[in-house]
Amino acid sequence: MQALAHPILRHLVTSGRLSVDTAVALERSAREENEPLVVLVVRRGGIEPESWAQAAAQLLGVPRLSAEDLPVAPVLTEKISARFLRRMRAAPIGFDDSRVQVAIADPADAATLKAIALATQREAVPVVVALDELEAALARWFAQGPDAIRHLVGDLDAHKGEERDELERLIDSAREAPVVRLVNQILSDALALGASDIHLEPFRDRLQVRFRVHGRLREIVSPPARYAAAIVSRIKILAKLDIAERRLPQDGRARLELNGRTVDLRVATAPSVHGETLVIRLLEADRQRVSLSEIGLAPPLVTRLERILSSPHGMVLVTGPTGSGKTTTLYAALQRLDRNALKVISVEDPVEYQIEGVTQIQVRPEIGLDFARVLRSVVRHDPDVIMVGETRDPETADISVHAALTGHLVLSTLHTNSAAGAIARLLDMGIEPYLLASVLRAVVGQRLVGLLCPHCREAYRPQEVEGALLARAKLALTEPQLFRARGCPRCSGLGIVGRIGIFELLEVDDRIRELIRARASTQEVHEAAIAAGMQTMFEDGIGKALSGLTSLSEVARVTEDW
Repeated sequence: MQALAHPILRHLVTSGRLSVDTAVALERSAREENEPLVVLVVRRGGIEPESWAQAAAQLLGVPRLSAEDLPVAPVLTEKISARFLRRMRAAPIGFDDSRVQVAIADPADAATLKAIALATQREAVPVVVALDELEAALARWFAQGPDAIRHLVGDLDAHKGEERDELERLIDSAREAPVVRLVNQILSDALALGASDIHLEPFRDRLQVRFRVHGRLREIVSPPARYAAAIVSRIKILAKLDIAERRLPQDGRARLELNGRTVDLRVATAPSVHGETLVIRLLEADRQRVSLSEIGLAPPLVTRLERILSSPHGMVLVTGPTGSGKTTTLYAALQRLDRNALKVISVEDPVEYQIEGVTQIQVRPEIGLDFARVLRSVVRHDPDVIMVGETRDPETADISVHAALTGHLVLSTLHTNSAAGAIARLLDMGIEPYLLASVLRAVVGQRLVGLLCPHCREAYRPQEVEGALLARAKLALTEPQLFRARGCPRCSGLGIVGRIGIFELLEVDDRIRELIRARASTQEVHEAAIAAGMQTMFEDGIGKALSGLTSLSEVARVTEDW
């Protein structure tokens, strides 16, 4: 214990949350890598940010602030570089003539507090904020945004030369400092704004750059078309793609360190009339795990799903369109399993983040390692639970069904519009009705809706059209109240601060099994599930709209088929 210099680290060891060896290794890594200790303890030691913050507040007698307590913008930032504050997870949030209040993830970090005191010429008084909450605030405060990107686009003109059609010149231009800085800035700002995807779309006179933030596309900047090839080539180099091949689609991956965070990029290119169009999916390797309740499942649904997951065999499916959060739901479900007592294997494309106690296998279709081939091997490794990232072809569906039939619990995703639609989809893939009726335990249908900003959210009375939508939910409402958000600096003017799921859970009972054997229509299965007590996604969404979590327009947008 004497080897540990940090008081919070010592507390985590004495309370049994960290072993001595782990704590010593983390403290040594923090010194060698020049990284804040709190970052390593959370990301490598498995300590929750909230647990660290509570321990810091109690041990050091420092006030504890939450995300809601933080100001719209930090103060005195003209005296301290944003890069330093983001790296050290600290920011001044208030001051008077003699003191400056500093929000910091590790209030025992005397060096950072001293640096801020020297820069501001005031005594630095710390308040502790959980690491994840402070990182989100720092990203929002110091996202450099379109102005910085436009400035870098202007720098390209200073390096403009003759036309560069040859491969060698294209490679040279992709590696020029202005292009490298521009691409880095685009990636950095996308991460800071919480974007899930970056779209680069060439048109006749410009390269349109858009971020998908909370499910919505936002145009960020449009560099002139003459720079499109160099910018796209730079990203292709990062993803180890063939920059000479512009006629065929390509897929690649890269892992980068951006603003102290490890990010995996999935890059997809396709030829278009005006050049290559490109989409980058951002996957943060160190992102926090989420629970079933955090993604929006109501407590009764969590209880029912946990009961279903306790089954020793069978199949559980999560359905919805691309980008509806299906994989996140599967990850949250895996968190509920006793991974010490069960052998859990997942087959994924890609492995979005690692889960302790789960053997995760990345498929690689380019070498013939597809879902079906991996599954045939996996069932010989004596698993109790198999997670299949996506059931996308008849062979994968057939192997998954037979695995569920022979004593395994199989979790997978499927692209359908509703929970009931999963049955028809599997039958269309050639699964025999009697087999499907035997193995299918439940189907979760889901969509994602925007989470309203709590700082600019306001209540209002529904209008006529909205009243008609509410009436469809068949709720006994005397004076219903809905919510909308105007947009404010805290939510970057969007009115949305994230996304939350709306769900329906179809449990397969005897009546549903009869319908499966009879190859009944999706509508018949849907109606039978409702008769058995299933709450539809639309009804779940209405409940979240009435509680102020989302807006009615969001619910209508993603459930318009219903």
